[in-house]
Amino acid sequence: MQCTTNAVSDVLMGKVDSALSTYPRYPYQIALEHREIKQVLLNYVECKLKQAMPVLNEPDQWHHLPQYLNQMVDLELRLESYIYWGIEYIIQSQLDVLMAPDQTPNPTWNVQAMKQTCMPSYWFG
Repeated sequence: MQCTTNAVSDVLMGKVDSALSTYPRYPYQIALEHREIKQVLLNYVECKLKQAMPVLNEPDQWHHLPQYLNQMVDLELRLESYIYWGIEYIIQSQLDVLMAPDQTPNPTWNVQAMKQTCMPSYWFG
């Protein structure tokens, strides 16, 4: 599940990199330096965006994502939440694999597993 356009991919990558810069170098930034791991996170974020805004299921609508994010505060906040949830999921579920110095990281989870685990809670009570 790749982003439809390079511009959208750049937007999502920029958002992920910005969020990741707020985390400590170890283990977060080190773990997500691996392209395969970061791609799983990007796929998860894209999937969640499509759920939040069904118009994005149409490939020709993805090029409007930057405008949607600028116009819709709710979508921008959701995007940030999906990124943070995805980062936490990756670190919590796979830290031992990601930090093994003698192994090439190969995610043992997929977007479906992340979607089932990273469920937002809207309860603030």
